[in-house]
Amino acid sequence: MSTLTRPLYTTEKEILDLVNNFRNGTLPVQEWTHEAHLVTALWFNKNYDEFEAICYLRSGIITYNVVTGGQNTPEKGYHETLTIFWCKIIREFINKNRDLTLVDLCDTLFKSQWTSKELPLQFYTRELLFSVKARASWVEPDKLSLT
Repeated sequence: MSTLTRPLYTTEKEILDLVNNFRNGTLPVQEWTHEAHLVTALWFNKNYDEFEAICYLRSGIITYNVVTGGQNTPEKGYHETLTIFWCKIIREFINKNRDLTLVDLCDTLFKSQWTSKELPLQFYTRELLFSVKARASWVEPDKLSLT
């Protein structure tokens, strides 16, 4: 479970500001946190189909990294398997909570067990998840299936 005691975002405008600042590369790097990644993925997965959301996130993260002075290399930057993993987790969460507003989805997500940075390691061995192959392309979990 998350340790958040208050909602990350209390208005849809706050979420849209995050997404827009990410998209246009003006989001300060220190604000591009794990939580910000997940909220951005939530927004894209709520507003686009599965493959469009992944395309927007993939290109957006790669671009954001470059614009803000980061790199996308075999060792750091964009990670394809983690991006798709989180999209699958978040899409399933959205499908189970269809009646919630964007703000309530965000709040409920961060009160769940589905936001831990360690969650991918329940599905993947560390060796596979942090391999160059997993960074470059989607790899299926080797510990626990997502389906």
